[in-house]
Amino acid sequence: MKKSILITDDLHPLLKESLEAHGYAVDDKPAITYNEVLEIIHNYEGLVINSKVPADKELLAKASKLKFVCRAGSGLEVIDLEYAAQKNIIAFNSPEGNRNAVAEHALGMLLNIMNNISKADKEVKNKQWIREANRGNELSGKTIGLIAYGNTGQAFAKILKGFDVNVLAYDKYLSGFENESSLETIFDQADVVSIHLPLTTETLYIIDYQFLSSFKKPIWLINTSRGKVLRTKDLLRAINERKVTAAALDVMENEKLNSFNTDETEIFELLIANSQILLTPHIAGWTHESKRKIAEVLLQKILAISF
Repeated sequence: MKKSILITDDLHPLLKESLEAHGYAVDDKPAITYNEVLEIIHNYEGLVINSKVPADKELLAKASKLKFVCRAGSGLEVIDLEYAAQKNIIAFNSPEGNRNAVAEHALGMLLNIMNNISKADKEVKNKQWIREANRGNELSGKTIGLIAYGNTGQAFAKILKGFDVNVLAYDKYLSGFENESSLETIFDQADVVSIHLPLTTETLYIIDYQFLSSFKKPIWLINTSRGKVLRTKDLLRAINERKVTAAALDVMENEKLNSFNTDETEIFELLIANSQILLTPHIAGWTHESKRKIAEVLLQKILAISF
């Protein structure tokens, strides 16, 4: 009997087609809801998710046959890793598939905020020809501080090599790598800070007002990792106090914009009103090329499992 795998998000068809060619039964249900998955998860040995359907304790408890759960992309915060381990369910992700996409997006956002590109675009479209107030800054000669040096941090460092910059990278759990630095050195020297942290209990709101106040110079800040590693109201305060020159955020604390409470609505209004803040809707790793690459990475990792 064929082993069954459930795909719960819109992934490249290569994954389903290739798994079926290797003898698996694959149900590709990109529109399925969390509650619908709860009703059928007991039928599957494998589960492929993104962010829409979290593999939390409730779901995993119903997954009586499940041998693995994998995340299309980088974050593992959508999987209850501790409970999965208790049930001997293998959990893994595919950051190799979209790391270059994230790096390119981070670079684009950085060049944008250093040169007022989006701000100037809006002004010209409103028939305002403002040059001096939009005088930019060159990336060449700047010191870039990377907070965490996993797949995306390393990919960003690689793409920065052609810009004549000094790259410093801090990672609490890695050592002996190129660009290795202490956090104190980054605080002292950085002109630009790019965040590449996973979201864990340890990193939750680790980038707060105290962190942002620790830099010797005003910084340009980029976050393409997870929204809840950065306390947004503290960023706004740091920008108002000129500790942060400008910020580019591809992620937010709450990305369900229609579910904002009063405080979240107030903060969002301040974000969109601030010309020193650039926002994109969690698309840094969201390219046509990365969609296929993620499927390729997941395929190889699934085929490597004996289940």
